[in-house]
Formats: sequence, structure tokens, C-alpha cells
Amino acid sequence: MQRLLKYEYLFLVPLLLSAIFSLKSFRQKWPKPYQLLSILVIISLLTELSAFLWRLSIHKMFFWDYSKNNFWIYNLFITIRLGILLAVFYLILDAAQIKRIIRPVAFMLVSFGILDYLFIQGPFQYNTYSVIFAHIPIIILCLFYFKQLLQETRIIVLHKEPLVWMTLGLFIYHAVSLPFLIMLGFLNMQQSTLSLVFLPINDTFNLLMCTCYLISFLCKPQLSQPH
Repeated sequence: MQRLLKYEYLFLVPLLLSAIFSLKSFRQKWPKPYQLLSILVIISLLTELSAFLWRLSIHKMFFWDYSKNNFWIYNLFITIRLGILLAVFYLILDAAQIKRIIRPVAFMLVSFGILDYLFIQGPFQYNTYSVIFAHIPIIILCLFYFKQLLQETRIIVLHKEPLVWMTLGLFIYHAVSLPFLIMLGFLNMQQSTLSLVFLPINDTFNLLMCTCYLISFLCKPQLSQPH
């Protein structure tokens, strides 16, 4: 229990609340992008709980005694998460050219994520290649969504639109963490103490992203989206 009270696990509070409140997207029959985001939040919560419990006790329960290494859980989540987010942006972006690009890019990135998980870096080493290649398109697609908002002819109250909060949280977290991920290998070899400094920073922005998740599901969709 003391472990869960650490700052690094504080993000689980808004993440849990987000998962609970997101269920109304199905009950109230919100458009598909919001339901996909609900699925993403729920899977995120299950991933974090599974990874925590694996290290805590599951790795040696019953008749097995495996390593505490839980990277195989997080690495599997990377590609699943990317696939869901690409599907969401495909649905919410209006530009036909962007939509045509998303499909082949999604196929290539998801395929690479599977290869990275199985053969390149493997399930038990953090798949930094997959993470980096996932961050870049998410950041770009967030920017395209913000541009679309600026060009929107319909009147919307930005702070009441769930997708605005969700995209804002995604953009801030990924934009901050991407430079570190690119330099992670160098820092681990040359400046290991500096790489440790990033961890609480990452925890803070992860908390911010999960808080944005929560705010988004406390709002209600204003713009019609594909069902």
C-alpha cells in the first residue's frame, strides 16, 4: 500500500476516475472517437495495475516463479495504445489528405511495434524505438487537430469539449518526453544521474495527462463526430 502512495503512482487516481467516468460514453451513446478514448483509458489503467501487481506478487504466484521484469506488459501496451490513438485521429480529423496518410502509416507503425516487441528489442527490454515512433505521429496529429479547431466555423466552447482536453494532455506529455526518449541511450551510458532527473518530470507530466483525461470525461461532446 505504501508503494501506491508514492508520487510516481499519484497519476493512478485521475486515471481510475477517468476510467469510471468514461463509461458514460457508452451509456449515453457518445460518438465512436469518445468511446475509443474510453477504451484507451481503461486499457491504460489495466496495464498500470497489471504491471504493478506483476512486480509485487503475480510473478511468483501459484506454480511459477518468473522475473519481476514487467516491461513485457508496458511494451505490449505501446503498440495497442498507438493503434487506438491513430484510429481516433482518423475519425476526428476532417482533412482527406491526412486521412489517406494515417492508414498506411498506422499499418507500418503497428507492424514495426510488433516486430520490435518480438524480435528487435524484445519484450523484456523497454521498446524505446516503438515509443519514439509512436510519439512523433501523435504530436503531429495533435497539431493538426489544433489547426482544425482554429479553422472551425461552428461555435464551440473549447474548455467544455472532451477532445480538446484529451488532445492537450496527449500533446504536452508527448512533446515533453520525446527529446528525452531520443537521448535516453546516450544518457544511460554517459550521464546516468541526469537520466534519473527526468523520472519525476515524466511522472509530473503523466499526472497532468491523466488529469486531462479526467476533465475530458467530465465534459460532454459539443461537435458531432462519426458514429
